[in-house]
Parts: sequence; C-alpha cells; structure tokens
Amino acid sequence: MIPGLHIPDYGASMTSTIYLRGLGSRMENPVLGLYLDGIPILDKNAYDFDWEGVRSVTLLRGPQGTLYGRNTMGGVLAIRTLAPSDCLPPTISLEYGTANTVRAGGFFTTGNHAFSATFRHTDGVFRNVFKQELCDPFNGLSVRWKWEKPVSERLFVSHLFSASLSDEGGFAYGLHTDGTDGPVSYNDEAGYRRLFVLDGTKLRWRGEKVVVDGTASLQLLLDDMRMDQDYTERPIFTLQQEQHCGAGTLEVLVRRADAKARWQPSSGVFAFLRGNRMHAPVTFKRDGIQTLILDNANAHIPSDIGYLTLSDNEMTVGSDFDIATWNVALFHESVWRTGAWLFTAGLRVDYEGARMDYDCLTSLHYRFMPTMKADKALDVTYTGSVGHSRIEVLPKLSVLYEVAEGLRLFSVLSKGYRSGGFNTQIFSDILQHQAMSAMMKDLGVYFDQPTAGVTAGHTEYNPEEAWNLEVGGRFRREGIRAEVSAYGMNVRNRQMTVFLPGQSAGRMMTNADGGWHVGVETEAEGRWKDLCLRTAWSWCKTEEGVPYVPEHTLFAGVGYPFRLRGCRLQVDGFVRGAGPFWWNEEHSLREPFSLRAGGRIALVFPKWEVYARGENLTSTDSHTFYFKSMEKEYFAAGKPRMIMIGITIKCK
Repeated sequence: MIPGLHIPDYGASMTSTIYLRGLGSRMENPVLGLYLDGIPILDKNAYDFDWEGVRSVTLLRGPQGTLYGRNTMGGVLAIRTLAPSDCLPPTISLEYGTANTVRAGGFFTTGNHAFSATFRHTDGVFRNVFKQELCDPFNGLSVRWKWEKPVSERLFVSHLFSASLSDEGGFAYGLHTDGTDGPVSYNDEAGYRRLFVLDGTKLRWRGEKVVVDGTASLQLLLDDMRMDQDYTERPIFTLQQEQHCGAGTLEVLVRRADAKARWQPSSGVFAFLRGNRMHAPVTFKRDGIQTLILDNANAHIPSDIGYLTLSDNEMTVGSDFDIATWNVALFHESVWRTGAWLFTAGLRVDYEGARMDYDCLTSLHYRFMPTMKADKALDVTYTGSVGHSRIEVLPKLSVLYEVAEGLRLFSVLSKGYRSGGFNTQIFSDILQHQAMSAMMKDLGVYFDQPTAGVTAGHTEYNPEEAWNLEVGGRFRREGIRAEVSAYGMNVRNRQMTVFLPGQSAGRMMTNADGGWHVGVETEAEGRWKDLCLRTAWSWCKTEEGVPYVPEHTLFAGVGYPFRLRGCRLQVDGFVRGAGPFWWNEEHSLREPFSLRAGGRIALVFPKWEVYARGENLTSTDSHTFYFKSMEKEYFAAGKPRMIMIGITIKCK
C-alpha cells in the first residue's frame, strides 16, 4: 500500500531485501531501518518475522539519518506492538490454505503483561524435479512478551522480549537459457535455519522541564544457511554460512517536557557494538574439482609436458571470520513553530568502525602426470585482517506551511548513508586461485602475468551516501486524505552486487559512481459512507538504470461492508503492480510491469469472524530474482495463486 516500497520474495527469510526510491541491494546492509518498539533491529537477516500482536506501523520515506543514523537512507519502518495498556480482548486466529499452509496465532493481556505467539507451516509451492520433492517448506514459531509499569509519577518502565525460531527450505532457482525458464533441479542440500532473540528495556523519566527516554537492548542471531551453489544436478560445489551474532544497543534522548512550546529541541546519544563469528566453508565436489580447478590449471600447461590430477573426491575451502562493528553518534533536532510555519533543523555525527579477521584453509593431494609416482599433499592458508573507521555528518532541514485547514505544503533536504562492509563470499575464490598458483609454483611453473582473480583488495567496500531534496503537499478533510511528493536524490558510492567472471559462483559488493534518482510518489484514500477507496502510485527513474529496482509501483484497493442481521459481510479487493525493471547491469534482461490481484471476504460477528483471502488470484507469471553462477543465468519465479481460509475468535 506504500508508494515506492518493493519487497520481493527471494526465497528465504535471510534475503528479505527492501527497495525504496531506487535504493537497495540484495546483499549486506539494508536501506530501510527497522525499529520494533523503538529498538533498532541491527541484522537484516532478522527483518522477516511474524506480525502477531502488532498495533501500528509507521513508514518514514526518504533519508532519516539525523534521528536514526546508519542504514536508513531509504527510510524507517517503525513497528509498535500491543501493550497491556491497550486493554484488548484475547484473540485467537487459525488459518489454512494452499500448499497445506497453516497459521495459528493469538495474543492476550493480563495485568502489566501482554503475550503473543505464532506458529506457521507450509509444504511449499516449488518442486525440485531432480529430488522429486518440494524445495521451499517452512516451519516457524515466534513468541513475544511485553511488560510495562509506571514505577512512580515520573518514571515509566517497559520491557520487551521477542524470540523466533524457523527452519525452512528455499532457493527455488531455475536455469534460464534462450529466453526460457527451466525447472528447479539441483542435487545438494539447500535450506535456512534461524534463531533470533531480542531483549530490550525502555525507561521514561518525565521532569518538570525535560523528558528523558533511555532504550537498551541485547540481540542474538544464530543461523545456518546451506546452499547448492551451482544449482545443477551435478556434484560441483556447495556453500554453508553459519553465523553466531550478538549485539547491544543503547540510546538516550532528552527533549522538552512542554509539548506546546514553540521551540521543541531534542538531543541524544546512540551507541552499539556488534560481533559476528561466521563459519562459511565452500566444498568442491568431484565435478567442481575438475571444472573449476583442474581444467583451469591444465589450461596453462602444454599438453606434451603432462597434466595435473587431484585424488580428492571433495575439497573444502574453510573460511572463518570474526567481524566486529561499532558505532557512536551524537544528534540534535530542533522544531520551531511560528504561525502557519513549521521549521526543522537537525544534525547527526556518526562515528563507525569495523574490523574483520579472516582465517581460510584448504588441503588437497595432487599429482603431476606422468612424472610423479605418488600424490603430494599441499596446504594453502590465507589469514589476515582488514578494518576501517569513518565519520559521517548527517544534516536535515525542512519547512512546512499550512496553506489552509487540512492543506500543508512541505520541503525537505536531508542526507543518509548505508554502511560499508566486507565481502566474505569471495574468499573461496581467492583461496581457489591461490591453491592453483601454489601447485604451479610447486611444480616450477611461473606465469608471466598472473591469472585473473579477486584479491584481498576486493574484500572491503565503502559506505553509500545520498542527498535527498523533496517537495510535496498533504491534504486531509472529511474522509479524504491525499499526499503527493516529488524528490531528487544524488547517490554517491553506490553499492552494487557484481558476479565474478568465468567459471565461478562468487559475487561481491562493490562501489559504483552513483548518480541521480528522480521520482514522484502519490497516495490517496477516500471514504464515502461505508465505501473505502485507496490508491498509491510511484515513479522512480535512476540515471544508470539500477538492477532489481522497479520504475513504477501501483496499489489500488476497495472495501465495502454489507450490513446483515447480527453481522456484516466485509468485502475487500486490490491490485498490486511493480515494474518494469532491469535484472542486470548490461540491461539485456528486462522484467515488464505486471499486476497481481488479491482480496479478502469476511463474515464478521461481534465475537468472531470467518474469512477467506487470496493473493495473485490471476496466477500472473513473473520473476522475483535473478543471478549468475558459473556464467549461467538463473531466475526465481513468483508464487502462484494462494488462497487461505481462516477464523478469528475474540474472547470478550
């Protein structure tokens, strides 16, 4: 329903990539910040979670760096969960539908406590034809507990605990050749498991002149991804990525107690520390050893001299990383009200640092035929560390003018940035290249020019920055709400995902020059008696045609309740569209604009309701993801028609 917001389903919970205003990439740091009850979720792998017990959602579009800092270059999504003070009746919901999909959830409050829980299961909708089984099943359980209490007249305390556990398949990628999509067909294991725990405490002290808010959190993410990285039926190579990630955040905000004063200043300090121990081995199977290692090595050896062989049926490139990231920020924002004018000025200074220690090892047994009579063991190691630290200055200026009752015009100038990082996925390619060079050197073969490959210089990438200038207007009166805005955004050091050349499945983040983004976003909602209409549309044009980013997004919905004796029949329908967009930097693959229809029909009684809802009712075919591996192209298809039937019971 939000103009410009595009969240495609890439096939697993860890790849919940978000695009907004032409910004975004499918790897590493997000462009949209996620806050749960005022607590920032630091790891993008934890963005995909259950929404049971959510009371409200606010999306701020455009760079929000002054108040929120890093990784909010596209905006901020602030989610508020149900609290004990909301005094809502206990509710239970059950749902069943396509692909044996089951969802059960509920929430209730008692005293100072609020609880919610959700269980989800699906058999999956995409079939791996080689294994003759569905490749995208899902099982997940999440719980949330919230406690709040006024300790005194001035001090209020709340505590949030949230945990989720999931086990799923995924990565339903099919080979694309000659304009035709092939079926999903690979031989090795693929799946993703995750445990995410968030524990946070908020304090609010209200004095006579100031209000002080303090927020602290501890976050734990344990996950394990396994992937058939060649996505074929051949035993070539597999990838595992296991993370043990822990983080702590702290924020203190001081603001004026008098909410009616013309000048509203607020100042704060924010800090976090995050550590990630990652285990990411790549295992080369027999066909991979031949294709990716031996063929490359023997291509540089004259055939009349001999050839190289490996006796190993599998070769594991072990990669272990210890990655630490830290941030300290000071920020201030002031709001002045004078007549029909509202002025805002803010500034944030972010200091951010990161360090990665890497330890990579592979062992193999080779023989040069026909001169060597026995295998020779060879160990190749690659260890070291890289690090960086930077200071980002993030200003903001805005002006709002109330032309008449219900009509406001505004203009905003702001800056945001997305953090830099490290390319952990390329280390197997580095070690593979070094192993081949070490074998050649051991045999006394030296190249006049080194063979192409990635090096330690490719392991880091820099932050992406964006300046945003925006003008627009809002109107709200008597059941009508509308907003339109136009923006121009200058992006620097754009973070782009690129695929390594040759027979490789490696990919890495790199910095491109960037360029201008221009766009328009509109949304409107109207209510006439019981009829509700809503529409949202966006247009975004990027100077260089950024892959994966739709040029248009569209939403149009209608809802109407039919009043019956003792109940009502609520009917809602909508269409949602996105596109066109390019899949690659060469602009040779293009996804056209496509629409999907959905809806919901419910029979609502005072204490319960039964409903049916559907997504992609038109069974529109489209793609959601594209990538290259070993010089071959792969696509992920969008989900087919999904229909769910459910019941919700309110235990009043």
